[in-house]
Amino acid sequence: SRESGRRAVLRARVDSRAMTTTMSCDDTAQVVVRLDDDAPWMSKASTSEGDESVEMGENTDSDANELGRRARVEECVRDILHGLGEDVAREGLLDTPKRVAKALTFAMRGYGASATAALGTALFHEENLASANASVSESADALANGTHDIVLVRDIPVFSTCAKTFMPFYGVIHVGYVPKDGVIVGLSKLARVAEVYARRLQTPSALTMDVAQALHDVASPLGVGVAFTGMQLGPFAPRKLEGRASTGCFATTNSVWWHEFQAMVALGGEPSDLSRGVWGDMCGVCDDGANADAAFVVNTASASDGAEAAVDATATQAANDTNEAVYNGVLRLLCTLDLNTRVHEATGGKMTAEDTARRFSSLLAAMRSGNLVPFSRIEESARGDARDASSMENDFVDGEVRVMSDLHMSTVCEHHLLPFHGTVSVAYCSTTAVTLSRDTLQALVSRHSRRLQVQERLTRDVAEEVYALTGGVGVMVAARAAHLCMVSRGVEKPGSSTCTVTKLGRFACEPKLRSEVWERLI
Repeated sequence: SRESGRRAVLRARVDSRAMTTTMSCDDTAQVVVRLDDDAPWMSKASTSEGDESVEMGENTDSDANELGRRARVEECVRDILHGLGEDVAREGLLDTPKRVAKALTFAMRGYGASATAALGTALFHEENLASANASVSESADALANGTHDIVLVRDIPVFSTCAKTFMPFYGVIHVGYVPKDGVIVGLSKLARVAEVYARRLQTPSALTMDVAQALHDVASPLGVGVAFTGMQLGPFAPRKLEGRASTGCFATTNSVWWHEFQAMVALGGEPSDLSRGVWGDMCGVCDDGANADAAFVVNTASASDGAEAAVDATATQAANDTNEAVYNGVLRLLCTLDLNTRVHEATGGKMTAEDTARRFSSLLAAMRSGNLVPFSRIEESARGDARDASSMENDFVDGEVRVMSDLHMSTVCEHHLLPFHGTVSVAYCSTTAVTLSRDTLQALVSRHSRRLQVQERLTRDVAEEVYALTGGVGVMVAARAAHLCMVSRGVEKPGSSTCTVTKLGRFACEPKLRSEVWERLI
């Protein structure tokens, strides 16, 4: 049949993974091609009645340039991994350059989109609102009193890349505005604008200002207020980020509009998990100023202060001793992505691509520094715990089982070079007087966190070392983490988390013992 013939042609020309076929009412076949990462050169195509040909998959000059750039990005990533001392041929890293190239293309796609164009297609005129506006004066007193209506959309998930460190940050953005002359904006377009600007190099303050200015320019409201709150990850712990921008009536000194804005945000219920990180209570507040990024790599603790301090000191030293090969690879990566001038723009002229490359290189070195910490340093700390067992702070399930919960974990996925962070809880039993302090266990977790990782491996590695330290009786380790590769690209599932557990010895064969620990942890 004609329909079968058409479908045969389409299947021969298009990979079925990138195609969805629908039939219109007049029996005309339409092919909608999804631009997946494996076929960036494919474009939309359709067949009309009587036309059996499909024009698609032809490489144009621009397509070839894009493929060439993707290959150069992969080569830069490969050089960076090699400079860090990684074996780029091992299974876990073999396809990492390809995955990182895809992720970076996704993360920077906002540069090819127009936020103002998206807003311009969704402006609506509400007669009732226009009439109400007309009856209210736009005098300084009326604006100062906050007389006019406010529209606010809260908890819009955003994921962006820091222009200062090239590290991802994520959270939620709240957008509020005061309509003028009855003009309102389609609510979904506010999320679209936030998405466009987030998929660029940004800082929290610049992101909020970009969104506020775009809305103000297109919709011409009496004022716009935009607030961001979220997290950024680093080698020591996540940190809280905040940004705020305003135009018009929101920009006035001591504005009542911001008070009402915050009340409306609170009216929506509890803050989104994304606004505080899934485990945001472990974070210190950092500003968006020039010194904010120093918190990632500056740690003044002495190695003699404890095992965790020693692990931190190793990370700081690694950050200060950045390999020039890594720096050169990062700088070439930024230039290949045409971001060398974007850094200057996004930071208001305060930083250059060289500055960002240097910081990102330092962070990579620090986040891989766990390889430099020998297990003997953890064993030494454990021996000190044995001498001071009376000061240990553990939860006891029974007389021989000890539980230490909520040890923080901040690491980097080796598949995408994107961070993931969360908590690790450890339960162990021992027939001896072995008791491990929080400092020792935290140092052990950090030792494995500060390297390129997958959560499954990290959980088992921690369990096996605790098993060795406690005499091999029984260990249970549970890890819970939010992965940036799950929420900032591809499937984009904000709020998702991954849980893993490893059970050794008695915990592997005694369900009742495990249940008691789970009851304690939940």
